[in-house]
Amino acid sequence: MGDGLESLPDGPDNPVLETEPAAEPTPAAPPPRRKRSLVALVSHLVGGNMASMVLRMVAGVLQGRLVAPATLGLFTGIGLSLRYAPFLQLGILDGLYRELPYHIGRGDRPRAEALASAAQAWALAIGGIYALVLVAIGAWSLARGQTWMAAGWFTNAVLAVVFYYKTYYLQLTYRTAHDFSRLALVNVAESVGSLLLLALVAWLNFYGLCLRAVLAGAVGTALLFAWRPLRVRPAWNFAHLKHLLKIGLPIFSVGQLYAWWSVLNSTLVLKFAGVEGMGLYAMVMMANTAIEFIPSAVNQVVHPRMAERYGQAHRVGDLLRISWKPMLLTAVGLVPVVAVAWWLVPPVVRFLIPAYAAAIPAMRWGLLLPLANSFYPMAGIFQIVRRQDLYGIALGLSMAVYVAVQLWLIRDGVTLSAFPQAMLVGRAWFAVLCTLFALALRRREGAAAAPGGAA
Repeated sequence: MGDGLESLPDGPDNPVLETEPAAEPTPAAPPPRRKRSLVALVSHLVGGNMASMVLRMVAGVLQGRLVAPATLGLFTGIGLSLRYAPFLQLGILDGLYRELPYHIGRGDRPRAEALASAAQAWALAIGGIYALVLVAIGAWSLARGQTWMAAGWFTNAVLAVVFYYKTYYLQLTYRTAHDFSRLALVNVAESVGSLLLLALVAWLNFYGLCLRAVLAGAVGTALLFAWRPLRVRPAWNFAHLKHLLKIGLPIFSVGQLYAWWSVLNSTLVLKFAGVEGMGLYAMVMMANTAIEFIPSAVNQVVHPRMAERYGQAHRVGDLLRISWKPMLLTAVGLVPVVAVAWWLVPPVVRFLIPAYAAAIPAMRWGLLLPLANSFYPMAGIFQIVRRQDLYGIALGLSMAVYVAVQLWLIRDGVTLSAFPQAMLVGRAWFAVLCTLFALALRRREGAAAAPGGAA
């Protein structure tokens, strides 16, 4: 699939956006400030996220001692509704993810703020609409006497607003070293709150899980809002939303498929292993998340830096130079971390949460996924240069590999380990294809720039 985008009509609300610098002059950029290194930026986020990860691990273990796998599986299964929800935003917020650093890199901050204002209004609107849908489902469950189900749906109704506004809008506006420091503090504060709120789980069981999720999400949203780097109000602007849709829809079309890959994996666990298997798999996801925060933080820092640079120079080679070193250092650095965690998982689980001992083999395989995900910044290149066709081809082929491996692994019966194993093979293949495609773009760019090359 090509990017399929045509130039927007010229005008104050719809400036021409092309893959080459615009012919019209852009507002003068402020005097350049010395930028912090990528290592320094990542350290701000990783440092706080490491503390957050430890707190979440402790909370996860304590939660495992407080609730049975089937109870946790029911709560997690209902929560899958939010993981399918991003399709409602239609790519508008993905468009902001690309456009915000791009226009700031070009020195056009007013344009960036105007787009952020429209995107904020959109996030609040769709979050509210989806919340009403989940409230209706919860009311139906309550009328049928399914009080746990009703509580779960009502909880996710509140979390829908948190999801769209906090996760999809507020977090992506944090993009400088100072912002990353604050974002790390928010993550720690939310993790501390989640740990303390386990008292509700001990007291109220399933209802405690619901209250804990709502209160922790509220704390994180309030802090991100208080420290938000873009002090803009939501403003409904169809021209800006149309622009973000044109930019973001291709990104969304393939990016959401990547996100749904994990959701599909969890859905298959729920289908084939039931709520108890889903509860056990929650520990697999916890083990994966304990390591995943490192490549996630690296990508969170590298992507806006690449988008800014592309807004300045429009060279794929610059994106490769920015991304390769952080990716390799992340992958190499994770090897001893994963090795230690692989060795620690069995004794820790058997001692602290023996009810979840059946998840140990799958938890070990889940620890390996962040190694493959360390190379995700390479995929971000296609979003920045608007070559979602290459992203989509790589993703489609990789998901086909995942499905084939999954079917082969469960040919003689379903085991929990089959799910992270198939994901690992698929994600590794995705990293390889993205790297090959990015290098092909760089070679084509070099050939065009050479004497006698294409214009």
